[in-house]
Amino acid sequence: MAPRGRRKCPFPSRRFPGLLLAALVLLLSSFSDACEEPPTFEAMELVGKPKPYYEIGERVDYKGKKGYFYIPPLATHTICDRNHTWLPVSDDACYRETCPYLGDPLNGQAILANGTYEFGYQIHFICNEGYYLIGKEILYCELKGSVAIWSGKPPICEKVLCTPPPKIKNGKHTFSEVEVFEYLDAVTYSCDPAPGPDPFALIGESTIYCGDNSVWSHAAPECKVVKCRFPVVKNGKQISGFGKKFYYKATVMFECDKGFYLTGSDTIVCDSNSTWDPPVPKCLKGPRPTYKPPVSNYPGYPKPEEGILDSLDVWVIALIVIAIGKQMVELNMPLTRLHQPLQQSREAEWIPQPGLPVHLLTLLKSSIVVILWFHSHKCNCGLTNFPMWFECR
Repeated sequence: MAPRGRRKCPFPSRRFPGLLLAALVLLLSSFSDACEEPPTFEAMELVGKPKPYYEIGERVDYKGKKGYFYIPPLATHTICDRNHTWLPVSDDACYRETCPYLGDPLNGQAILANGTYEFGYQIHFICNEGYYLIGKEILYCELKGSVAIWSGKPPICEKVLCTPPPKIKNGKHTFSEVEVFEYLDAVTYSCDPAPGPDPFALIGESTIYCGDNSVWSHAAPECKVVKCRFPVVKNGKQISGFGKKFYYKATVMFECDKGFYLTGSDTIVCDSNSTWDPPVPKCLKGPRPTYKPPVSNYPGYPKPEEGILDSLDVWVIALIVIAIGKQMVELNMPLTRLHQPLQQSREAEWIPQPGLPVHLLTLLKSSIVVILWFHSHKCNCGLTNFPMWFECR
């Protein structure tokens, strides 16, 4: 008897789709029971490589990023919960690295720009009055490797000191024996007695002081003889500042005799160059002239603006006259600046008023219409629409 052969499945193609469907169901069920990638943070990063999904109960750990460090007891891990979400974890578990503490410099202040020593921020230094800064005014907290350090050494505040002020000819200053002057130390200059009849005058600031940046507040003064000539005003007289000699800063006032008027300033001062400032005035005969404002060439209208054809001395007006009898006369004529109003042979008026004086010898007696074209320089007189139409009524 021949051996019995194995029976083949009559429907082999039906088993494979079933297996594929079962695998898909298992895969979907595994994804539905998992968490997606864990959250990301500014200060922390994931330990290891992330996976596309995590099973329930699976734990992931974090560590501080470069420049951040962990501060217990806050947790730095999270777990995939049963509801397919990650348990809460705080980014505050890691803090920025901080630079070493920098206190106020002696005779100065250190000011944190953002109130913190964390890397990425800066600190400013200022000195008290009477001191100046040596070093950098601003330092930056920078990250070098995993350590935060300052960008330079902290500055110091040094006392403002001045060298002795200059000596002057024919004079001296106080504290001449002092070699170093501190901030706001002052000296006063004075002039020596003059060898002649006229005294020396001190020109400039008599007292100067040691100021910021180790510089004296003013230049040193000078001592010299200043004497102005006796001021004489013809047809006038001196009314104050009388004297036989006029030295530095002497002040004199004048007035004119009756029938004369004064030109210039009535008060003059003897300046450092031994001259009167302003110059000695004059008295001229006659009444004082009164000021008359210039008469406008365009009364009632704004002043014309500059035009392109400023070199022309005439107004260019084109008149097109249309008569009732269908007669047409075209006139192109240059008109000078006449002061007579627009004339015609019968009593009538232009509507609206042209506003500018023009002149025609004759016009038609019938009703006419005139078109006026004005040179832009000559007729910027409140008229904004060109050409303008005027009707004779």
